Amino acid sequence: MKEDYNSSANFYDPLLYVFIQPLRKAVLNELLEHKDKAILDLCCGTGNQLKLLAKNGFKDLHCLDLSETMLRVAKKGNYPLKIYHQDATETGFEDAAFDVVILSFAIHEKDRETQERMLEEAYRLLNQNGLILIVDFVFDDKTKNIGRWGIRLIEKMAGGEHYANFKKYIQNNGLASLVKEDKFRLVKDSRMGFNGVTISTYQKS
Repeated sequence: MKEDYNSSANFYDPLLYVFIQPLRKAVLNELLEHKDKAILDLCCGTGNQLKLLAKNGFKDLHCLDLSETMLRVAKKGNYPLKIYHQDATETGFEDAAFDVVILSFAIHEKDRETQERMLEEAYRLLNQNGLILIVDFVFDDKTKNIGRWGIRLIEKMAGGEHYANFKKYIQNNGLASLVKEDKFRLVKDSRMGFNGVTISTYQKS
């Protein structure tokens, strides 16, 4: 999985820009009241979500990914980002180090154990009443057929382990089966992409 991302880093954002940019703006809007907070983007990829936040006055921004090539792209430009080459399941940060954690399209592509460990790490990293904002796919009775078709096409293009994990994620009912109510309380759930993408904000319980 890491090698796939290393080879695709330079065209990852241009390829998916039309699909992803409206979602990045939606995340920005969700976080506008938290400009003074410490924010960590787990599995940040090329860092463009945090770069958008930086352009809009956010200051305490932390960007973490396992792909060195993705992080080289993230380092481009003059942005106040603190960038870390680290595993999202074992970041090395202190407990309660952040006010907000972002997980954007980082869960569906992982195996179940890794998904659970990432959420456990996010929980550990959040301070009391901290927020986790998750952007990922959702297939339910609200999802339009065109959304399902488009998402499956994108994921099939990714192929391999990524696509296999996506299919299992959907079969297991996505975030609903992963996010534990005793750990996180759902604050807000917005839909985009023909209702095939959820922007879910949870508060640490």
